[in-house]
Amino acid sequence: MHDDARSCNHRHAFAFSHLQSWRAIEMTAFIPITVYLNHKPVVVASIADAKTALQQPWPVMGKPSRLEAIRMVDECLAGHCSQHAAIAAFQTAATEQGLLKRKPPSIGLKKFDRVAEDLM
Repeated sequence: MHDDARSCNHRHAFAFSHLQSWRAIEMTAFIPITVYLNHKPVVVASIADAKTALQQPWPVMGKPSRLEAIRMVDECLAGHCSQHAAIAAFQTAATEQGLLKRKPPSIGLKKFDRVAEDLM
């Protein structure tokens, strides 16, 4: 019976370790996004930042995509959905309202794209 207890504890330690490493991956799940609220850039680098940005005045406060983003961010903060899903909903809402501006590719990325095209 003593061996069973050690074996059980070992399984729990392994499961907890695996969960912790999975959560570490989840914490760095997306690249920061810049949205423009009231013509000012707001960097969204976390789910908490997304929640704060969603609380600011948006062009159409009651637009369904914004309301869905609020719901998804709250679900993520409660641990009921992934960061990927919440940020995707946030990006959709910001894009629909013209708040997400894409930066042009950097010079380095343009050079990389040319090299990749040459290899194809």
